[in-house]
Amino acid sequence: MMVFRSALARVLAGALVLAPLAGAPVSAQVPQTQATPFPAMTPLPVPTASGTPIPYPAYGTPAPDVAQQAPKAGVPTTVSLQQAVDIAVMLSPAFATQRAQYNAIFAKYGAEQGALFPSLSAEGTITRTYGNGTTNGTSGTSTPAPGSLNNVITTENGHVSIEQLIFDGGQAIAAIRSAKEASVAGKDTLVRDLQTLAYNVATAYYNLLQDQATVVADNSIVREDQTQENYVIAQIKTGAAARSDLAAAQFATAQAKGALVTAQGAVIAGQATFATTLGLDADAEVNPQVQSNQPPVKTLTYQQAVALALQIRPDYLAAEHTVTSDFQNVRYAKLARMPQITANGSTGTSRLLISNPPVASAWAPTGQLGATVNLPIYDQGLTNYNIAVAVSEYDQALANLTATKQTVESNVRGALAQLISARASFVQAQAELQSAQVAAQATSARYRVGAASITDITTADANLATAQRDYVAAEYSELLYEANYDYAVGNSDLKL
Repeated sequence: MMVFRSALARVLAGALVLAPLAGAPVSAQVPQTQATPFPAMTPLPVPTASGTPIPYPAYGTPAPDVAQQAPKAGVPTTVSLQQAVDIAVMLSPAFATQRAQYNAIFAKYGAEQGALFPSLSAEGTITRTYGNGTTNGTSGTSTPAPGSLNNVITTENGHVSIEQLIFDGGQAIAAIRSAKEASVAGKDTLVRDLQTLAYNVATAYYNLLQDQATVVADNSIVREDQTQENYVIAQIKTGAAARSDLAAAQFATAQAKGALVTAQGAVIAGQATFATTLGLDADAEVNPQVQSNQPPVKTLTYQQAVALALQIRPDYLAAEHTVTSDFQNVRYAKLARMPQITANGSTGTSRLLISNPPVASAWAPTGQLGATVNLPIYDQGLTNYNIAVAVSEYDQALANLTATKQTVESNVRGALAQLISARASFVQAQAELQSAQVAAQATSARYRVGAASITDITTADANLATAQRDYVAAEYSELLYEANYDYAVGNSDLKL
């Protein structure tokens, strides 16, 4: 009789649980052995941040110092992706180094241009000669005179010189053209460095958002497992579940808590990476804004994307200009065999001061005008060596251009395939999450009426946890691969 009452109590409890879900009135009849159709479930919404931060670690020994962030003057605590890029451009030491390297390249172009203009210099000298003797005030010559006072002769001279290149066979022009192309290549390289910096910022930005979203998802899984654990305890109290079921539920909860703590550590590491990518201290209080719905990046066909990349991608353009620059370097080295003609002239004035006898001559003008012809005949093979080095650098530049073209093609093809796959994976991750949510709800309801085992519960919860993490990863993977596609093609609004 007691066994029958216990069985009847379990049936009544199951009917009370299923009745609200199915919309049917509560019935006290004993169910038949034939399976009853289970009502359709609606998937739960994707978990979102509650706004209340979870202390780190959520379980275990507190470690507030590791998770603590310090605000930085002039830096917002929450930044958009564009703000993050702007901060990195201003503060990143890596980009500062690249910018300084370009400044040196650009300065060389200005210096090479100066070869077409005359060089001008001014010089002034004062010379004093000490000795014994008398001096002829007219000629300035000194003769020994025993017992005479010390004599001091002062010569003051000042002049201005000018020199102008007349002919060098075009060597100066070749040097200017080479420096100009190198300057353009340097600027294109700096633009690509800027794009790389922006891509690195975007990668750290989306990775941190993914880590934060994973914490939210893992926290919701912990709450779900704790709720399920409470259901099992209630079932044990009514005699509808064995005590061994509680151990399995506690295992699932402990596993979810471990995943949550791990995800919290990933957030702290991601925040440090994000801050240092921006050029800030690792503990700087700067976090990315949660992304709102954005229009997807428009993709081209592979052939269209490659053609566009070869037109606008800065590193490929830099390789092209480097080839032209090195070709001009070859011309410059070969033109060293040409004669050089330069014109020079100087004008100035000088005077002579004598102490014994005291004489001061008047300022007398001086000047000269001439031309110099330099005809190279034999330089011990130095010119041949310079030509060989220049030709070698030119050949390397041609090979690098080909390698860069192949790299662009590989980058575009891979980025396009990854983006298409990421978009398809995100759709599947959404379906996976919805199915896992429905399955978890259904299994939980079936367990309450004794139609499912605790193994079914833990399996459904594990599948739900996997589905939530897959959904978060797929969501931000799509954003990352969109940024990677733009980077591979060279699409960017960034300007120097």
